[in-house]
Amino acid sequence: MKWYLHAIRNYANFDDRASRTEYWMFSLFNLTFAIFFFCIDLSFKINFDGHLIGPFYILYLLFSFIPGLAVAVRRLHDVGKSGSYLFLALIPLVGLYIIALYCTESEDEENLYGEKPVNSDIAEFILDSKTSSTILISFLLWIFTSKIIWTFIVSSSERFYENPIYKYFNVFSNFIWMFIPIILSLSVRNYKWKIILLICSVGYMLYGFYEFVKSFMLSSNNFQF
Repeated sequence: MKWYLHAIRNYANFDDRASRTEYWMFSLFNLTFAIFFFCIDLSFKINFDGHLIGPFYILYLLFSFIPGLAVAVRRLHDVGKSGSYLFLALIPLVGLYIIALYCTESEDEENLYGEKPVNSDIAEFILDSKTSSTILISFLLWIFTSKIIWTFIVSSSERFYENPIYKYFNVFSNFIWMFIPIILSLSVRNYKWKIILLICSVGYMLYGFYEFVKSFMLSSNNFQF
């Protein structure tokens, strides 16, 4: 979350450099929040007529657009490229080169855009044992909450099952969500929390298996190939 807030605070900084970690951590949380507001619009059925998106999702996109653009430009600077390379994303297939640049390691020496970014303070924060457990526990709670929200959306939205793509996605997501909590709970270092999360994760996995079978049977009956 520190990476995300750092990018938000530097929303108008198009001059410096951004490390690979800073860019991808911002992208991760940005995507998470975008999905959250998308789910809020669906849950309260305040979508625009004929569309799945709603006002909360649009407002968040407007809020995050400038910070996202700035951190993308700074990431290109970090590998010695100009921000104008972003226009390559408009060209089909060639835009994949931009993703490759985003994944490229920082230039070790100072370049035209400044010195190499230093991430040690945030790295130490992440590697701290107590903080790591807190992050993992928070992420597990987010998984549980998001699954409840998603189940509510599927059951309350009549438009969800009108599109076969969303039916496939529901089957796939139920299968994936079953295994993530139990795998992550094994990574928690605190023994007490690990036991509690393992018990909850097993119960959640059984519930997810039930949802998966139900979705699969429903999908098999309704899909037309």
